[in-house]
Amino acid sequence: MNSNIVKPGQILSIKEKNSPSPVAAKSKTQPTSSYIVKRGDTLPLIAKKTGVSALQIARLNHVTTKSLRAGQKLIIPREEPPAKAPVEEEEDLLEEEDEGLTDDASGQIACEEKVSEELLGKWGSADERKLFIRVATGFLGAPYRLGGATVKGIDCSAFVRKMYEFFDITLPRTAREQSTVGMQVGRDELVEGDLVFFRTKKPIGHVGIYIGNNEFVHASYKAKAVRIDSLDRPYFQKRFQRAVRLKGLDENGGT
Repeated sequence: MNSNIVKPGQILSIKEKNSPSPVAAKSKTQPTSSYIVKRGDTLPLIAKKTGVSALQIARLNHVTTKSLRAGQKLIIPREEPPAKAPVEEEEDLLEEEDEGLTDDASGQIACEEKVSEELLGKWGSADERKLFIRVATGFLGAPYRLGGATVKGIDCSAFVRKMYEFFDITLPRTAREQSTVGMQVGRDELVEGDLVFFRTKKPIGHVGIYIGNNEFVHASYKAKAVRIDSLDRPYFQKRFQRAVRLKGLDENGGT
């Protein structure tokens, strides 16, 4: 403006004062320690004592072996420990589905140790078993709900029970109870349709259906949905308890 007179309604353009430039993010400083040079020390000798290369020490302190003096204080860089990878909350991946049941500990353990060792039925064919896996994996993404038994929300044992109901097998309600029926098999003997059981806070607290390739489908507490996981995953390797087979194939059909 060419005048110092301000009129009502006039729009003024006000130039902001130069604000201080944002402070640049401080570069992460490397932690250091110090070393007092002793008579007879050389850079290679100091490097051996401190575990830091002679080149690093020379560059950081602008010294050479010849310029070292007894009593001189050198700055020695220290390696920061690598950041720890986030650890999954161990009890967060699997639900405690039996919580609230009134079984005493001895009854629970006795029940878990008792396995019928008898198949509950036979697959009509290998194709029927494949159909079972297609049906089970067709529920991927279905919402998880502890204690739930419908498509609006289902937990691990209810999911397994529902899948087998479609194929004329009636199972108990909980993972613990389901682990006591059928024929126990080794992990290296697993075939599609076998049930795999895992430890939670209780010896048997989670169950899924083996689908081949070391994978199983289950209603996941962590994902809050039906999903596929790998038995090779360290978390599940550590907690794998047992596997049972509910239906077999006749001799001409295989396992």
